[in-house]
Amino acid sequence: MSSQAIAATCWAQNAVEAAQVRGFETMLMVATLRCQIKGVDLSGDYNAFVRSKRAVLTGVNDELRAKFVGQGLKGNAALDAYDRFVTSIANSYGSGIGAPSCGEFKTILDGANAAPASRSALLALALEVGSDPVRQSDRCAGARIALAN
Repeated sequence: MSSQAIAATCWAQNAVEAAQVRGFETMLMVATLRCQIKGVDLSGDYNAFVRSKRAVLTGVNDELRAKFVGQGLKGNAALDAYDRFVTSIANSYGSGIGAPSCGEFKTILDGANAAPASRSALLALALEVGSDPVRQSDRCAGARIALAN
């Protein structure tokens, strides 16, 4: 495979980070739904997060869509690949096995709402909770795994 083809298919660092932020937002969404089933309503906190961070969340989604288009996928194929990726993130949080409690998610949401509306702030929160949906083997050379301290 040519280096140009590899560059088009592997995950560059900026795309990895976009996926980590998207994973964080998805985790919060799934937790909000799971907690609601348990009688704990976090929807106001989650909705406030989405409203206040909309520009950043939209930006990372645009980056992820562009990543799939950059793989040479056209039209619906690129969107379908993006949708499969995002669905896989949601499914990874779906079972709730080992997930924090609703009270712990409330604390995470409080921190997310208090954070600045910046990519770097959301990335730091994503790393803090372990959001890392891109396998190391799928990353381009030089795309690192960033771990929170």
